[in-house]
Amino acid sequence: MPKHNNEIPRNHFRKHWNPESSQKGHVKTFFQQPMQKKSRRIRRQQKAKLMFPRPAGGCLRPVVQSCSQRYNMKTRAGKGFTLEEIKAAGLCSKYARTIGVAVDHRRRNHCEESLAANTQRLKEYVSKLVLFPLKGGAKAQGPVAQASADALKAVAQDNSRSVMGAGLKPKKEQDAPRDLTKDEKSRHIYNYLRAQNRNEKFIGIRLSRKLRKEKKEKADK
Repeated sequence: MPKHNNEIPRNHFRKHWNPESSQKGHVKTFFQQPMQKKSRRIRRQQKAKLMFPRPAGGCLRPVVQSCSQRYNMKTRAGKGFTLEEIKAAGLCSKYARTIGVAVDHRRRNHCEESLAANTQRLKEYVSKLVLFPLKGGAKAQGPVAQASADALKAVAQDNSRSVMGAGLKPKKEQDAPRDLTKDEKSRHIYNYLRAQNRNEKFIGIRLSRKLRKEKKEKADK
């Protein structure tokens, strides 16, 4: 035993392997992982075959920000497009569901950027859409025109995991290497970053203080 007032080691090295003993063998093994991987791939192929010519990834979904302060810088695929986004793209919710667009009537747009981005995503999807004729020769009623016979013959199924890559941000172009300017060489980086942080943190307080001061000066005049 080691000296001093240390924690008592509680190492358990006796696993109960025998399923017929009194210990009931509480050890799980996963030797079927390779075969499970193969069976999942086969199920995906069968599902894609049944869904042809529709995309194997399912409906088109919007790009949304993840929840909480920890993950809100990341994007992911949302449940469905808002009614505002669908209306801005020139569609209606009832018709959008028939052409493979997911709709979520409970979601709301909280900024203009997400509304514009998802509206553009819808418009791009509609421009690439190859619409097949309805069964029974019925005429399709909607803004998307039916594809020609040549386009129907040359159609290829989209086998990607998500339609149009939901949740993937485009790679930002990096600046080419350059020499530092005179101001950048003489700048104290720590003080500069602290000042930028303070300016960003107190921008609301300083703006309201400035408005109050201007209002008071106008009242004095």
